Amino acid sequence: MITIAKNQMMIEHYQEVLHVTSKAITLRLKHQTLNIEGEELKVLALTKDEILIEGQWKGMQFHEA
Repeated sequence: MITIAKNQMMIEHYQEVLHVTSKAITLRLKHQTLNIEGEELKVLALTKDEILIEGQWKGMQFHEA
């Protein structure tokens, strides 16, 4: 599940963090990967199955794994 509120995004049940920069974050989900593009992106909180990201979103893309 993905929850977006203002400039924060909570993603639940991710599998793995693949890539993190201030302009892009890539996560492996159960059956796909999620690419988040934006500006000033940062990970605010990280647990084994939730990640909280803050920044200015420009786009999101899902790709079949």
